[in-house]
Amino acid sequence: MLGPGEIAFLNKVPIFAAMPDGAMRRLGELAKRVDLDGPTTLFREGETAKEMVVVVSGELEVRKRGRDGTDARIATLRAGDVAGEMALIDIQPRSAGVRAIGPSSLIVLAHADLAALYQEDPTAYTIFIMNIAREISRRLRRVDGLLANLLLEVQAVWSNAVEAGRDK
Repeated sequence: MLGPGEIAFLNKVPIFAAMPDGAMRRLGELAKRVDLDGPTTLFREGETAKEMVVVVSGELEVRKRGRDGTDARIATLRAGDVAGEMALIDIQPRSAGVRAIGPSSLIVLAHADLAALYQEDPTAYTIFIMNIAREISRRLRRVDGLLANLLLEVQAVWSNAVEAGRDK
């Protein structure tokens, strides 16, 4: 169960925007706060998703396995960021691993908690899911931009290499 300060914190997190007060109080009753003393693995890539977390304090790293099996850090999450919410939309195994880098405080919402919200307040649940969809869309747009810039850079390097080869 969360206190009033933690519920006020959640109200500032984008995926909880426009949630009715009653629904936020109910989520506060369902959610739990977890305080970690140091580095801790929260999610492993490929495992079954059972919960999402909101970072209250500390930092989490999101790691994705490449084709060769090595991990790469793809994001660092800080206060107000969320992890694990994608599985609420696509009901797939974890797409990446998430690990606390050091001492951290998290708010944890299990899928069962959100199922209870759906049963009790379908409108609030719909707002919540739409907020998650908007967050995922923002991330996709950001990744699209990064990918386009990376491809342009690779093309420029390739063109420069071809030109250098012609000059020889």
